Amino acid sequence: MAWYNNLGNKIYERDRKGNHNYFVDSTGNWSEDSSNLKIAQQHPILTPALLFISQLYSSGRFHMERKSTSEKVKNHWILDLLDNPNSYQTKSDFFEALIFNEVAEGKCVIWKRVLPGFDNPSEMHILEQSKIKWPDAIKNDPFYDFSDTKETVVYSMPGGNEKKIPLKDIVIFYDLPNGLTTNRVEVFSRLDGLKQTLVNTHDSLVAKNIILKTNGKELVTGETGTSQMSPQEKFTAENFFSKNYGLAKNRLRALITRGKLNWKSLHIALRDLGLDESVKVDGNLIYTALHIPKDILSLEAKKTTYNNFKESMVSYIQNDTQSKMDSTCLKLMKCLDPDSNYKLIGSYEHLPVMQFVRIERYKAVQEQAKALDSLRKAGIDDELCIEMTDFPKGTKLKPLKNDKKETNSDKKRSKQKRNKRKSRKDKKQSINQKIEDGNQNPGI
Repeated sequence: MAWYNNLGNKIYERDRKGNHNYFVDSTGNWSEDSSNLKIAQQHPILTPALLFISQLYSSGRFHMERKSTSEKVKNHWILDLLDNPNSYQTKSDFFEALIFNEVAEGKCVIWKRVLPGFDNPSEMHILEQSKIKWPDAIKNDPFYDFSDTKETVVYSMPGGNEKKIPLKDIVIFYDLPNGLTTNRVEVFSRLDGLKQTLVNTHDSLVAKNIILKTNGKELVTGETGTSQMSPQEKFTAENFFSKNYGLAKNRLRALITRGKLNWKSLHIALRDLGLDESVKVDGNLIYTALHIPKDILSLEAKKTTYNNFKESMVSYIQNDTQSKMDSTCLKLMKCLDPDSNYKLIGSYEHLPVMQFVRIERYKAVQEQAKALDSLRKAGIDDELCIEMTDFPKGTKLKPLKNDKKETNSDKKRSKQKRNKRKSRKDKKQSINQKIEDGNQNPGI
Protein backbone atom coordinates (compact mmCIF):
# COMPACT_ATOMS: atom_id res chain seq x y z
CA MET A 1 0.00 0.00 0.00
CA ALA A 2 1.78 3.13 -1.24
CA TRP A 3 0.64 5.71 1.25
CA TYR A 4 3.65 7.87 0.35
CA ASN A 5 2.62 8.36 -3.29
CA ASN A 6 2.78 11.92 -4.59
CA LEU A 7 3.67 13.38 -1.21
CA GLY A 8 5.30 16.44 -2.81
CA ASN A 9 5.26 19.53 -0.65
CA LYS A 10 1.76 19.10 0.78
CA ILE A 11 1.28 20.21 4.36
CA TYR A 12 -1.97 18.30 4.95
CA GLU A 13 -3.52 15.15 3.58
CA ARG A 14 -6.70 13.21 4.23
CA ASP A 15 -6.75 9.84 2.47
CA ARG A 16 -9.72 7.72 1.45
CA LYS A 17 -9.59 5.78 4.72
CA GLY A 18 -10.17 8.94 6.73
CA ASN A 19 -6.63 9.30 8.11
CA HIS A 20 -5.36 12.84 8.76
CA ASN A 21 -1.65 13.56 8.20
CA TYR A 22 0.30 16.80 8.39
CA PHE A 23 3.50 17.35 6.41
CA VAL A 24 5.27 20.52 7.48
CA ASP A 25 8.15 21.35 5.09
CA SER A 26 8.35 17.66 4.24
CA THR A 27 10.96 16.47 1.75
CA GLY A 28 8.88 14.95 -1.00
CA ASN A 29 11.81 13.56 -2.99
CA TRP A 30 12.45 10.88 -0.34
CA SER A 31 8.98 9.41 -0.03
CA GLU A 32 7.47 10.28 -3.40
CA ASP A 33 6.24 7.28 -5.45
CA SER A 34 7.42 4.81 -2.80
CA SER A 35 5.75 1.74 -1.36
CA ASN A 36 5.86 0.58 2.24
CA LEU A 37 8.42 -2.03 1.24
CA LYS A 38 10.72 0.56 -0.31
CA ILE A 39 10.43 2.84 2.71
CA ALA A 40 11.21 -0.13 4.99
CA GLN A 41 14.47 -0.65 3.11
CA GLN A 42 15.61 2.99 3.27
CA HIS A 43 14.75 4.28 6.74
CA PRO A 44 17.70 4.75 9.15
CA ILE A 45 15.78 3.39 12.18
CA LEU A 46 13.07 1.18 10.72
CA THR A 47 15.36 -0.80 8.39
CA PRO A 48 17.78 -2.08 11.08
CA ALA A 49 14.82 -2.94 13.32
CA LEU A 50 13.15 -4.99 10.58
CA LEU A 51 16.45 -6.72 9.83
CA PHE A 52 16.75 -7.68 13.49
CA ILE A 53 13.23 -9.15 13.48
CA SER A 54 13.61 -11.00 10.19
CA GLN A 55 17.06 -12.44 10.91
CA LEU A 56 15.97 -13.70 14.32
CA TYR A 57 12.79 -15.17 12.85
CA SER A 58 14.69 -16.98 10.06
CA SER A 59 17.00 -18.72 12.58
CA GLY A 60 14.26 -21.18 13.63
CA ARG A 61 14.63 -24.93 13.10
CA PHE A 62 11.87 -27.18 11.80
CA HIS A 63 10.86 -30.78 12.40
CA MET A 64 7.76 -32.89 11.91
CA GLU A 65 5.79 -34.70 14.63
CA ARG A 66 3.13 -37.36 14.44
CA LYS A 67 -0.16 -35.97 15.71
CA SER A 68 -1.04 -39.17 17.54
CA THR A 69 2.21 -39.88 19.36
CA SER A 70 4.23 -36.61 19.12
CA GLU A 71 7.07 -38.71 17.71
CA LYS A 72 9.68 -36.64 15.85
CA VAL A 73 10.10 -37.40 12.15
CA LYS A 74 13.31 -36.34 10.41
CA ASN A 75 12.47 -37.19 6.80
CA HIS A 76 9.50 -35.50 5.13
CA TRP A 77 9.00 -33.78 1.78
CA ILE A 78 7.85 -30.53 3.45
CA LEU A 79 11.14 -30.33 5.38
CA ASP A 80 13.02 -30.83 2.11
CA LEU A 81 10.97 -28.04 0.50
CA LEU A 82 11.68 -25.63 3.38
CA ASP A 83 15.41 -26.40 3.27
CA ASN A 84 15.51 -25.58 -0.45
CA PRO A 85 12.49 -23.38 -1.30
CA ASN A 86 13.78 -22.30 -4.73
CA SER A 87 16.90 -22.01 -6.86
CA TYR A 88 18.00 -18.58 -5.60
CA GLN A 89 17.14 -18.62 -1.88
CA THR A 90 18.18 -20.68 1.10
CA LYS A 91 15.81 -21.44 3.95
CA SER A 92 17.13 -18.45 5.92
CA ASP A 93 16.83 -16.12 2.90
CA PHE A 94 13.26 -17.22 2.24
CA PHE A 95 11.93 -16.80 5.78
CA GLU A 96 13.83 -13.55 6.29
CA ALA A 97 12.16 -12.10 3.19
CA LEU A 98 8.80 -13.55 4.24
CA ILE A 99 8.65 -11.79 7.60
CA PHE A 100 10.18 -8.58 6.18
CA ASN A 101 7.42 -8.35 3.56
CA GLU A 102 4.78 -9.38 6.07
CA VAL A 103 5.59 -6.58 8.51
CA ALA A 104 6.31 -3.91 5.90
CA GLU A 105 3.26 -4.44 3.70
CA GLY A 106 0.85 -6.15 6.06
CA LYS A 107 0.96 -9.43 4.14
CA CYS A 108 3.33 -11.65 2.19
CA VAL A 109 2.17 -13.46 -0.96
CA ILE A 110 3.72 -16.88 -1.69
CA TRP A 111 3.44 -18.91 -4.88
CA LYS A 112 3.69 -22.65 -4.17
CA ARG A 113 4.78 -23.82 -7.59
CA VAL A 114 3.98 -27.37 -8.70
CA LEU A 115 6.34 -28.50 -11.45
CA PRO A 116 5.08 -30.77 -14.24
CA GLY A 117 5.12 -34.43 -13.23
CA PHE A 118 4.90 -33.75 -9.48
CA ASP A 119 1.94 -33.94 -7.12
CA ASN A 120 3.39 -31.79 -4.35
CA PRO A 121 4.80 -28.26 -4.62
CA SER A 122 8.48 -28.29 -5.60
CA GLU A 123 9.23 -24.58 -5.16
CA MET A 124 8.01 -21.56 -3.19
CA HIS A 125 8.45 -17.99 -4.42
CA ILE A 126 7.71 -14.64 -2.76
CA LEU A 127 5.80 -12.39 -5.16
CA GLU A 128 6.15 -8.62 -5.37
CA GLN A 129 2.73 -7.36 -4.41
CA SER A 130 2.75 -4.25 -6.61
CA LYS A 131 2.96 -6.50 -9.67
CA ILE A 132 -0.02 -8.72 -8.81
CA LYS A 133 -3.41 -8.19 -10.42
CA TRP A 134 -6.08 -9.97 -8.40
CA PRO A 135 -9.35 -11.28 -9.91
CA ASP A 136 -12.42 -9.22 -9.12
CA ALA A 137 -14.22 -12.22 -7.61
CA ILE A 138 -11.93 -12.37 -4.59
CA LYS A 139 -12.26 -8.64 -3.89
CA ASN A 140 -16.05 -8.79 -3.56
CA ASP A 141 -16.45 -12.12 -1.72
CA PRO A 142 -14.96 -12.37 1.79
CA PHE A 143 -15.72 -16.13 1.86
CA TYR A 144 -14.04 -16.93 -1.44
CA ASP A 145 -12.31 -20.34 -1.38
CA PHE A 146 -8.82 -20.19 -2.85
CA SER A 147 -8.43 -23.96 -2.95
CA ASP A 148 -11.53 -24.64 -5.09
CA THR A 149 -11.33 -22.27 -8.03
CA LYS A 150 -10.06 -22.00 -11.58
CA GLU A 151 -9.36 -18.27 -11.26
CA THR A 152 -5.84 -16.96 -11.88
CA VAL A 153 -3.81 -13.95 -10.81
CA VAL A 154 -1.82 -11.99 -13.36
CA TYR A 155 1.79 -11.29 -12.40
CA SER A 156 3.78 -8.65 -14.29
CA MET A 157 7.14 -10.00 -15.41
CA PRO A 158 10.23 -8.03 -16.53
CA GLY A 159 10.03 -6.88 -20.12
CA GLY A 160 6.30 -6.26 -20.04
CA ASN A 161 5.35 -9.93 -20.07
CA GLU A 162 2.58 -11.32 -17.88
CA LYS A 163 2.33 -14.68 -16.17
CA LYS A 164 -0.92 -16.30 -15.09
CA ILE A 165 -0.71 -18.16 -11.78
CA PRO A 166 -3.55 -20.37 -10.49
CA LEU A 167 -5.21 -18.74 -7.50
CA LYS A 168 -5.25 -22.09 -5.67
CA ASP A 169 -1.42 -21.99 -5.67
CA ILE A 170 -1.34 -18.61 -3.89
CA VAL A 171 -0.79 -18.44 -0.12
CA ILE A 172 -1.11 -15.20 1.88
CA PHE A 173 0.61 -14.69 5.24
CA TYR A 174 -0.81 -11.81 7.29
CA ASP A 175 0.87 -9.63 9.91
CA LEU A 176 -2.23 -8.11 11.50
CA PRO A 177 -5.24 -10.35 12.23
CA ASN A 178 -6.93 -11.32 8.98
CA GLY A 179 -10.68 -11.30 8.50
CA LEU A 180 -10.99 -7.70 9.70
CA THR A 181 -11.84 -6.49 6.19
CA THR A 182 -14.05 -7.96 3.47
CA ASN A 183 -11.25 -7.65 0.92
CA ARG A 184 -8.56 -10.13 1.93
CA VAL A 185 -5.95 -8.84 -0.53
CA GLU A 186 -6.01 -5.20 0.62
CA VAL A 187 -4.99 -5.04 4.27
CA PHE A 188 -3.32 -2.56 6.58
CA SER A 189 0.28 -2.68 7.71
CA ARG A 190 1.85 -1.75 11.01
CA LEU A 191 3.75 0.92 9.09
CA ASP A 192 0.48 2.68 8.21
CA GLY A 193 0.19 3.78 11.83
CA LEU A 194 3.81 4.98 11.76
CA LYS A 195 3.39 7.10 8.65
CA GLN A 196 3.81 10.49 10.29
CA THR A 197 6.54 9.23 12.64
CA LEU A 198 8.62 7.91 9.75
CA VAL A 199 8.29 11.22 7.88
CA ASN A 200 9.18 13.22 11.00
CA THR A 201 12.27 11.12 11.68
CA HIS A 202 13.53 11.51 8.15
CA ASP A 203 12.85 15.25 8.08
CA SER A 204 14.65 15.74 11.41
CA LEU A 205 17.77 14.06 10.03
CA VAL A 206 17.56 16.13 6.82
CA ALA A 207 17.19 19.34 8.86
CA LYS A 208 20.23 18.40 10.94
CA ASN A 209 22.26 17.84 7.78
CA ILE A 210 21.25 21.25 6.38
CA ILE A 211 22.23 22.99 9.62
CA LEU A 212 25.61 21.24 9.71
CA LYS A 213 26.34 22.46 6.19
CA THR A 214 25.20 25.99 7.03
CA ASN A 215 27.06 26.37 10.33
CA GLY A 216 30.38 28.20 10.07
CA LYS A 217 29.14 30.62 7.42
CA GLU A 218 28.85 34.35 8.01
CA LEU A 219 26.80 37.11 6.43
CA VAL A 220 28.59 40.47 5.90
CA THR A 221 26.86 43.51 4.36
CA GLY A 222 28.31 47.00 3.84
CA GLU A 223 27.13 50.54 3.27
CA THR A 224 28.00 52.58 0.19
CA GLY A 225 29.56 56.03 0.16
CA THR A 226 32.60 55.23 2.32
CA SER A 227 36.19 55.77 1.21
CA GLN A 228 38.25 52.75 0.26
CA MET A 229 41.69 51.79 1.62
CA SER A 230 44.67 51.83 -0.66
CA PRO A 231 46.30 48.45 -1.40
CA GLN A 232 49.34 49.34 0.72
CA GLU A 233 47.18 50.40 3.67
CA LYS A 234 45.16 47.17 3.42
CA PHE A 235 48.31 45.00 3.20
CA THR A 236 49.84 46.67 6.26
CA ALA A 237 46.68 46.32 8.30
CA GLU A 238 46.17 42.67 7.40
CA ASN A 239 49.73 41.74 8.32
CA PHE A 240 49.24 43.37 11.70
CA PHE A 241 46.62 40.73 12.62
CA SER A 242 46.92 36.94 12.77
CA LYS A 243 44.67 36.61 9.77
CA ASN A 244 45.29 33.08 8.47
CA TYR A 245 45.62 30.95 11.62
CA GLY A 246 44.01 27.53 11.14
CA LEU A 247 42.99 28.19 7.52
CA ALA A 248 44.10 26.87 4.17
CA LYS A 249 46.45 28.70 1.85
CA ASN A 250 45.24 31.99 0.33
CA ARG A 251 42.43 32.29 2.86
CA LEU A 252 42.09 35.13 5.35
CA ARG A 253 40.36 35.17 8.67
CA ALA A 254 40.25 38.99 8.92
CA LEU A 255 38.22 41.43 6.84
CA ILE A 256 39.66 44.93 7.08
CA THR A 257 38.02 47.98 5.52
CA ARG A 258 37.14 51.62 6.24
CA GLY A 259 33.52 50.99 5.29
CA LYS A 260 30.72 50.46 7.74
CA LEU A 261 29.87 46.73 7.83
CA ASN A 262 27.03 44.69 9.27
CA TRP A 263 28.06 41.19 10.36
CA LYS A 264 25.88 38.24 11.30
CA SER A 265 26.79 34.63 12.07
CA LEU A 266 24.66 31.91 10.48
CA HIS A 267 25.55 29.40 13.20
CA ILE A 268 22.61 27.55 14.80
CA ALA A 269 22.98 25.52 18.01
CA LEU A 270 21.68 22.02 17.25
CA ARG A 271 20.95 21.34 20.89
CA ASP A 272 18.51 24.23 21.01
CA LEU A 273 16.47 22.71 18.18
CA GLY A 274 16.10 19.35 19.94
CA LEU A 275 16.41 17.32 16.73
CA ASP A 276 18.31 14.48 18.39
CA GLU A 277 15.70 14.20 21.14
CA SER A 278 12.96 14.20 18.54
CA VAL A 279 14.64 11.36 16.63
CA LYS A 280 15.00 9.34 19.86
CA VAL A 281 11.31 9.73 20.67
CA ASP A 282 10.27 8.78 17.15
CA GLY A 283 12.69 5.83 17.18
CA ASN A 284 11.21 4.50 20.40
CA LEU A 285 7.73 4.72 18.85
CA ILE A 286 8.98 2.60 15.94
CA TYR A 287 10.51 0.01 18.28
CA THR A 288 7.31 -0.09 20.32
CA ALA A 289 5.21 -0.74 17.22
CA LEU A 290 7.53 -3.63 16.37
CA HIS A 291 7.36 -5.00 19.97
CA ILE A 292 11.15 -4.71 20.43
CA PRO A 293 12.10 -4.19 24.12
CA LYS A 294 14.32 -1.22 24.93
CA ASP A 295 16.92 -3.52 26.52
CA ILE A 296 17.51 -5.06 23.07
CA LEU A 297 17.41 -2.02 20.77
CA SER A 298 17.40 1.58 21.97
CA LEU A 299 18.46 5.01 20.72
CA GLU A 300 18.95 6.49 24.18
CA ALA A 301 22.49 5.06 24.58
CA LYS A 302 21.71 3.95 28.11
CA LYS A 303 23.65 1.02 29.48
CA THR A 304 21.79 -2.20 30.12
CA THR A 305 23.02 -5.24 32.00
CA TYR A 306 23.58 -8.59 30.34
CA ASN A 307 20.91 -10.18 32.53
CA ASN A 308 18.34 -7.60 31.43
CA PHE A 309 19.29 -8.14 27.79
CA LYS A 310 19.12 -11.92 28.19
CA GLU A 311 15.74 -11.87 29.90
CA SER A 312 14.37 -9.41 27.31
CA MET A 313 15.60 -11.59 24.44
CA VAL A 314 14.06 -14.72 25.95
CA SER A 315 10.77 -12.92 26.57
CA TYR A 316 10.73 -11.48 23.03
CA ILE A 317 11.44 -14.87 21.42
CA GLN A 318 8.83 -16.69 23.51
CA ASN A 319 6.04 -14.10 23.27
CA ASP A 320 6.51 -12.65 19.79
CA THR A 321 8.87 -14.61 17.52
CA GLN A 322 7.69 -18.07 18.59
CA SER A 323 4.06 -17.02 18.28
CA LYS A 324 4.66 -15.82 14.73
CA MET A 325 6.53 -19.04 13.93
CA ASP A 326 3.65 -21.19 15.24
CA SER A 327 1.23 -19.29 13.02
CA THR A 328 3.51 -19.78 10.01
CA CYS A 329 3.78 -23.54 10.63
CA LEU A 330 0.00 -23.94 10.83
CA LYS A 331 -0.46 -21.95 7.63
CA LEU A 332 2.18 -23.96 5.77
CA MET A 333 0.63 -27.28 6.76
CA LYS A 334 -2.84 -26.06 5.81
CA CYS A 335 -1.76 -25.04 2.31
CA LEU A 336 0.84 -27.77 1.60
CA ASP A 337 -0.64 -30.91 3.17
CA PRO A 338 -3.97 -30.23 4.96
CA ASP A 339 -4.87 -33.92 5.47
CA SER A 340 -1.49 -34.95 6.84
CA ASN A 341 -1.07 -37.03 9.99
CA TYR A 342 1.92 -34.88 10.87
CA LYS A 343 2.33 -31.36 12.18
CA LEU A 344 5.14 -28.90 11.46
CA ILE A 345 7.03 -27.55 14.48
CA GLY A 346 9.35 -24.53 14.44
CA SER A 347 11.57 -23.95 17.45
CA TYR A 348 14.24 -21.56 18.79
CA GLU A 349 15.42 -23.71 21.70
CA HIS A 350 18.79 -24.23 19.96
CA LEU A 351 19.73 -20.55 20.23
CA PRO A 352 22.44 -19.81 22.84
CA VAL A 353 20.26 -17.32 24.72
CA MET A 354 17.54 -19.97 25.09
CA GLN A 355 19.87 -22.27 27.05
CA PHE A 356 19.03 -20.06 30.01
CA VAL A 357 15.43 -21.27 29.70
CA ARG A 358 16.57 -24.89 29.54
CA ILE A 359 18.50 -24.52 32.80
CA GLU A 360 15.47 -22.97 34.48
CA ARG A 361 13.32 -25.81 33.14
CA TYR A 362 15.67 -28.38 34.66
CA LYS A 363 15.42 -26.62 38.01
CA ALA A 364 11.63 -26.68 37.78
CA VAL A 365 11.65 -30.43 37.04
CA GLN A 366 13.94 -30.99 40.01
CA GLU A 367 11.52 -29.16 42.32
CA GLN A 368 8.65 -31.11 40.77
CA ALA A 369 10.40 -34.40 41.57
CA LYS A 370 11.03 -33.29 45.15
CA ALA A 371 7.34 -32.47 45.57
CA LEU A 372 6.38 -35.90 44.23
CA ASP A 373 8.76 -37.65 46.60
CA SER A 374 7.42 -35.69 49.59
CA LEU A 375 3.82 -36.58 48.74
CA ARG A 376 4.65 -40.27 48.43
CA LYS A 377 6.48 -40.29 51.77
CA ALA A 378 3.40 -38.69 53.32
CA GLY A 379 1.46 -41.82 52.37
CA ILE A 380 -0.58 -40.40 49.46
CA ASP A 381 -1.51 -42.80 46.67
CA ASP A 382 0.95 -42.84 43.75
CA GLU A 383 -1.65 -42.05 41.09
CA LEU A 384 -2.86 -39.04 43.05
CA CYS A 385 0.75 -37.90 43.59
CA ILE A 386 1.40 -38.03 39.84
CA GLU A 387 -1.74 -36.02 39.15
CA MET A 388 -0.97 -33.40 41.81
CA THR A 389 2.58 -32.83 40.52
CA ASP A 390 1.57 -32.73 36.81
CA PHE A 391 3.69 -35.68 35.75
CA PRO A 392 2.42 -37.60 32.69
CA LYS A 393 -0.17 -40.23 33.45
CA GLY A 394 1.23 -43.74 33.46
CA THR A 395 4.58 -42.65 34.89
CA LYS A 396 6.20 -45.67 36.52
CA LEU A 397 7.49 -45.07 40.03
CA LYS A 398 10.05 -47.17 41.89
CA PRO A 399 9.34 -48.33 45.45
CA LEU A 400 10.26 -45.86 48.14
CA LYS A 401 13.60 -46.36 49.82
CA ASN A 402 14.06 -46.21 53.61
CA ASP A 403 15.99 -43.05 54.16
CA LYS A 404 16.67 -43.79 57.86
CA LYS A 405 20.40 -43.75 58.51
CA GLU A 406 21.83 -46.64 60.55
CA THR A 407 23.86 -45.78 63.65
CA ASN A 408 26.89 -47.77 64.80
CA SER A 409 24.81 -49.68 67.35
CA ASP A 410 22.27 -50.51 64.65
CA LYS A 411 25.03 -51.83 62.44
CA LYS A 412 26.43 -53.89 65.35
CA ARG A 413 23.05 -55.44 66.14
CA SER A 414 22.50 -56.20 62.48
CA LYS A 415 25.87 -57.93 62.32
CA GLN A 416 25.09 -59.98 65.45
CA LYS A 417 21.78 -61.08 63.96
CA ARG A 418 23.51 -62.14 60.78
CA ASN A 419 26.11 -64.09 62.77
CA LYS A 420 23.41 -65.85 64.81
CA ARG A 421 21.51 -66.79 61.68
CA LYS A 422 24.70 -68.11 60.14
CA SER A 423 25.57 -70.07 63.32
CA ARG A 424 22.13 -71.70 63.42
CA LYS A 425 22.39 -72.51 59.79
CA ASP A 426 25.85 -74.10 60.22
CA LYS A 427 24.70 -76.09 63.26
CA LYS A 428 21.66 -77.37 61.38
CA GLN A 429 23.81 -78.38 58.44
CA SER A 430 26.20 -80.27 60.83
CA ILE A 431 23.35 -82.24 62.41
CA ASN A 432 21.93 -83.13 59.02
CA GLN A 433 25.33 -84.29 57.89
CA LYS A 434 25.71 -86.61 60.92
CA ILE A 435 22.26 -88.08 60.37
CA GLU A 436 23.09 -88.69 56.74
CA ASP A 437 26.41 -90.32 57.64
CA GLY A 438 24.63 -92.62 60.18
CA ASN A 439 22.12 -93.76 57.60
CA GLN A 440 24.88 -94.64 55.20
CA ASN A 441 26.88 -96.66 57.83
CA PRO A 442 24.34 -98.34 60.13
CA GLY A 443 26.94 -100.69 61.61
CA ILE A 444 29.08 -98.02 63.09
